[in-house]
Amino acid sequence: MNPLNGSLQKKTSFYYPLLLLPVERRTAMEVLYRFCWAADEIADGPGSPAGKKRRLSAFRRNLRSCFSGNVREPFFQRLREVVRRFGLSREPLERVLEGVGQDLRPLRFRTFAELHAYARRVAGGPGLASMEIFGYKDRRHRDYAENLGIFLQLVNITRDFREDLGLGRQYLPQEDFNRFHLDPRRIGAGDSHWKPFVEFQLDRAWSFLEKARKCLSPRERCALATAEAIAAVYVKLRQKIKNNPYGVLEGRISLSPLDKLLSVAGALGRCWLWKRRGA
Repeated sequence: MNPLNGSLQKKTSFYYPLLLLPVERRTAMEVLYRFCWAADEIADGPGSPAGKKRRLSAFRRNLRSCFSGNVREPFFQRLREVVRRFGLSREPLERVLEGVGQDLRPLRFRTFAELHAYARRVAGGPGLASMEIFGYKDRRHRDYAENLGIFLQLVNITRDFREDLGLGRQYLPQEDFNRFHLDPRRIGAGDSHWKPFVEFQLDRAWSFLEKARKCLSPRERCALATAEAIAAVYVKLRQKIKNNPYGVLEGRISLSPLDKLLSVAGALGRCWLWKRRGA
């Protein structure tokens, strides 16, 4: 299926949280999701590195046309309307394409600083754009969105370690593998160092969720129920990985629709309590 067409699938982690938004904002978020997914598909899909580089360049030109007003491609006409309606900034979307550009070639991050810079692009960018769709552009909300996006990305990268490695991408830092005496290409199901390694990655991810939460009071976060619901889904996913770290080596760990619904319901319940208490 063309990632620029169709509707958001229920299997995505964002499907149920986005249902909390008014229709206009939900539609805008779906367009943003399509933009990010289509960009990822350039790197993840078939083709030579040179061909992918050409497609990414064309994708970037189409993005820039959304801000210049000269739009021809149907999807980017839709994105242009979102840009105009919600006043989206170009920089967060350009960040996404910078991150995708890194994925066009084999990757091996040596340090967490390298991973953090990458996560600020591919996850911080969408987070900042989402905040603009939600109607917030001040510094605190930007910090909340960026740190929350990095939390989501670090959980994803931990879960997808084996799959990413098969694509020639070692996102988890080599310095961490060295610290835990692990060879990323020779980790077996019985390796006793793997569990503490995964816990270390998940604890670091959690630190960015805590940073995000410190940016806004509970009452302020209550106004961002969709973002809080997305966070709740990933908190559940993080816990599932932590409960079964060796599952990462065996295949993709995922949440059931019921898990996601319960996570969203829990986030809504907390928002309701914050509002009642005036937190």
